[in-house]
Amino acid sequence: MAHYGSYGDEADGEESGLESLLGYEGIQEIMGDEADGDDSGDDSGNYQYVQGSDMGAAKRRHKGQGLQQQAIMKKRIASGALLRSLAPRSAREFIIGLGITAIPGNGSAQIGVQPQVIFRPERIVIPSNIAVDFMITDVKVGKDSQLVSPGAIPAVVFVENAFGVRLKMDTAQIAQFITLLVNNTNAQPRNFSGAIIGPAVQ
Repeated sequence: MAHYGSYGDEADGEESGLESLLGYEGIQEIMGDEADGDDSGDDSGNYQYVQGSDMGAAKRRHKGQGLQQQAIMKKRIASGALLRSLAPRSAREFIIGLGITAIPGNGSAQIGVQPQVIFRPERIVIPSNIAVDFMITDVKVGKDSQLVSPGAIPAVVFVENAFGVRLKMDTAQIAQFITLLVNNTNAQPRNFSGAIIGPAVQ
């Protein structure tokens, strides 16, 4: 039966063939106390020969331990010991400003905002002193329109003192765009501004 030679100079610092194959723990399993410094070889410092069959058995044990550790890790993940859902810390009513957008006469603009928390738009507010000049042609959360059918909506529907205009739109995830498509019905350039109000969680 083939034998693996003595460690000789390899034990002084360079990685041996066995060590590169099994690792330090595998060597300990094969050699017992010898790997810890108890030299049972001769005075030259060479360790005892290791039978090929012994090395094969140790290699199988080492592989089996690795598979067992992987199975334990998968079980912990499946049971939620390592991964778990975190409930929101707080829920509040938030507001997002739409800024000021200059829209040319009889022109249109696409106005987008990105909430930095999970946010559900429920009310659009447009100042009454400018609303008469604008039409809202679409409202989107992400790529999805929040209108049940195509058709422009007069911006005066969403003025600050309007009633019955609280909506329940789709929830916008963090940094997802909420977009308003706005038409200026006046022949002169006009500045559009407004806000969106709704609940948000953090």
